[in-house]
Amino acid sequence: MATRDENLATVRRIRNELTALLEGMDYCLDWKDGDNWCAREVLYHLVDTPEGGIGSVIAGVLDGTRDEITILPDANNMTPERMAADLDEAQAAPLAILRTAEDAIAAASDTDFMERTAMAHLPHRDVHEVRTVQAFIDGLERHWGEHLAQLRAIRETLGV
Repeated sequence: MATRDENLATVRRIRNELTALLEGMDYCLDWKDGDNWCAREVLYHLVDTPEGGIGSVIAGVLDGTRDEITILPDANNMTPERMAADLDEAQAAPLAILRTAEDAIAAASDTDFMERTAMAHLPHRDVHEVRTVQAFIDGLERHWGEHLAQLRAIRETLGV
């Protein structure tokens, strides 16, 4: 079982990596390689998957206000307003989600991560299961890690 300090380190590492990967990408936020998502689409996918962001899920399960979570994968969640956002605006939303997660984790005890649970529904994958807060944190690390790899690939392809 991960401790509070280990979970905080995970969220901080993800935040630092995201910030580093977006450095200097303002001019290519919408560059696409075939059918792959552009950086902007990756960012807004992370913001809304799950709905309201993983930070609010972690906070809500920890404080008892969320007992069911619906996760709809594979959507880029673009809107006209989001298409018009500059890099600072686009980056602010995922950073806020990570801050929410970090604040909630910082206020939790080590035992909360395995004792607090919520029902997770992934209807497109026919998955309905009880998940611990730790499982949601592990999901954040896995899911965001996959998309950080996408951003890394975009940077490498563009030579940024």
